[in-house]
Amino acid sequence: MTAETARKTSTGVIHDLGYARYAGERRPPSTLWRVIMRQQLSHSWKTLWRYKLWLIAAVMTTVVCGVFMYLRRTETMEAFGNAGAPVHMLDGVLFYGFRVFVFCAFVVTMTVVAGLVARDDETGAFTFYFARPVRARDYVVGKLAAIALIMSTIFLAGPLALGMLRLALAKDASDLRDLVVWLPKIILVGGLATIAYTTLPLAVSSLAPRRTLALGLWAAYYVMFMSAISGIGALTWAPLSAVDPAAAVMYLVSGLFDFEILYNNHRAPLWAAIVSLLGQSTGAVYILYRRVDAQARGSVGGSS
Repeated sequence: MTAETARKTSTGVIHDLGYARYAGERRPPSTLWRVIMRQQLSHSWKTLWRYKLWLIAAVMTTVVCGVFMYLRRTETMEAFGNAGAPVHMLDGVLFYGFRVFVFCAFVVTMTVVAGLVARDDETGAFTFYFARPVRARDYVVGKLAAIALIMSTIFLAGPLALGMLRLALAKDASDLRDLVVWLPKIILVGGLATIAYTTLPLAVSSLAPRRTLALGLWAAYYVMFMSAISGIGALTWAPLSAVDPAAAVMYLVSGLFDFEILYNNHRAPLWAAIVSLLGQSTGAVYILYRRVDAQARGSVGGSS
């Protein structure tokens, strides 16, 4: 045996026979938010109580309201509209439908949204998210897009279905022309509500280190603090009551469709509801991004 042969025999070479070069699709980093969005949608769809149950409740509300609208299509309700003007029974149904949609959306924030960011922090998932090339904005955009899609099925799908049914039940061409504005108004209300109920619970979740704490913080903010502010506004300055997102949504419906029921003397003006929802949503996105960006910079990889 020569010296060269002995050297090769003593060192040896190990070959990994299980290795295979990745031959799949290579996507640019700009699409990473879509992966996060799909993962969140898949997670939210699991189990009945998390999202499915409340989507079913929203669908049932839409069906019940639609049947009621069809059966009462010829009736009016006196002293329901602005300044006591009679309003068609079909128009009033939308008001009560939105009240149920707001409730369903809040429950979804408790089961899906409010603990989302805090859970990732608590379980150490940020360490894996923010190893390169995932960036803070990928995480934020992905989560916002997923939750916005979920909320839109509650705030847009059902109300738009009721709006189209209302158009179909128009008495004549003149009535139809008057009702065409329903659809853009519904889109405005549903869009602002979707944004608010997406961004606010996510921002609150980013402020808490644990999921249970985040849920308690969001419930206290939404139920106790906002209700107190809304009550103070009703007694002092009406626009202040629009700080409550649930009240702001109903003020939007009331103002855009000229409904005065339950809000005769204390209804916040339309501009207050719009400013409240847009302002709080903008601030929530800022808080969410800053908190997630701080997590990203402190995680392994320090993505930016």
